[in-house]
Amino acid sequence: MAFPRYDAPHGLGPPGAAPAHPVRQALASAEGLVRTRGGRSASVAVVLAALLAGTAAAAPPDPLSPLLAQARAAVREQPGMWTGASVARGEHAVVVGAPRRLVAEVARLAGRADRTVTRVWGEHGGAVILVPRTEEQAAVLAAPAVVGGLAAVATGDRVIVQPAAFARLSAIGRQVVVTHELTHVAASGPRAVPMWLLEGFADYVGYLDSGLPVHVVAAELAAELAADPRAGGGAGAEGAPQAGAEAGTAPGTESAGTESAGTGAGAAAGAPLARLPEPADFAARPAQAYEEAWLACRYIAARFGERRLVALYRAALREDADAALRNVLGLTTAELTRLWRSSVRAELARS
Repeated sequence: MAFPRYDAPHGLGPPGAAPAHPVRQALASAEGLVRTRGGRSASVAVVLAALLAGTAAAAPPDPLSPLLAQARAAVREQPGMWTGASVARGEHAVVVGAPRRLVAEVARLAGRADRTVTRVWGEHGGAVILVPRTEEQAAVLAAPAVVGGLAAVATGDRVIVQPAAFARLSAIGRQVVVTHELTHVAASGPRAVPMWLLEGFADYVGYLDSGLPVHVVAAELAAELAADPRAGGGAGAEGAPQAGAEAGTAPGTESAGTESAGTGAGAAAGAPLARLPEPADFAARPAQAYEEAWLACRYIAARFGERRLVALYRAALREDADAALRNVLGLTTAELTRLWRSSVRAELARS
């Protein structure tokens, strides 16, 4: 999803900069409320004053007060970055940065993204979105997360936009990226979820209203499956996809003896559909790994319903992922892997 891959959410993504995402590259083709002028001290003072607006004792409570406090803290951490900065307030977001037109655009995208995230996930606390001027500044703000080649990064309750990469995205690409990152912020919790679920769910929400067909979003994976001889049946021995293949086969109906180590931690990164993607896969083949993760969550939503997908994610924030799968979907990881693999092959064959 980012057409330069944009994500290492919460600073937990795979080490190293991910290469540009070709699909997103193919897709690449209001005003802020305050603009400060003058030197560093004057600029920061005005930005802080703008962020404090609406908090007077006589005024009603500002619903954005927690986000405004977080934005003020962010400005104080790196005051030199915000000379000439603009501030835009949305219903559930505060955007700080420059140039003013980009800040206003990001605020608009965040408003639409928030509606999608709220519809799927439910109410959440919103986010602070920081728009620095350079990739170097974005790297400082996002550390220890990596921003090289990415369009945006979610770190805790903040989203940092990498301006050069973000500028290369199409309108659809920008919306997908902002929605993906706000999903990460909304769905953050005390326990790390498996990376396939973390990224797949964010992509599921991000692409939900994009109108993009499967063959566009998963173009790299489709090409990999067509070209890689290991994809014919190595990971699960289902063989080539059949035009009439049933994506919703009941769990347990596949041959128990056909599953290889491809569904476990011992599977080597690099083989398409070898397993639900893990951190090593996101590092070795990021575009395909994100697409695999997206298709896994898309499959769960299609077969069990979107509410069950959300319930699975919420359960994985509380308990072991295997237990969450059993309790919410009635599946083991191996069973989900086989079902997902068959579904992906069938769907990509049709598209």
